[in-house]
Amino acid sequence: MAIDNHPKVRQARKLERRQGKRTGNSRILIVSEGSKTEPNYFNEIRSEYRLSTVNVLVQQSGYGTTPLQVVNYAEHLLINGDEPESVFLSV
Repeated sequence: MAIDNHPKVRQARKLERRQGKRTGNSRILIVSEGSKTEPNYFNEIRSEYRLSTVNVLVQQSGYGTTPLQVVNYAEHLLINGDEPESVFLSV
């Protein structure tokens, strides 16, 4: 009689914990000059494509609306906050 084919051995093989396959959440920072249109636009894209595993933070520039001020604000957020995987600027 084969020991590998015994019911208790088969059951023990099934009870072993499987390794997780899910990857970690991606973190994206989007800094924009607008306060209403751009955040709504990017959040709608996220919901339309069902990107629930992506953390998207759409931030209005706190320094102003010129392109250089938006870049400076993005640098400020990177230095003082958590580092996202990607940073995008919407000017």
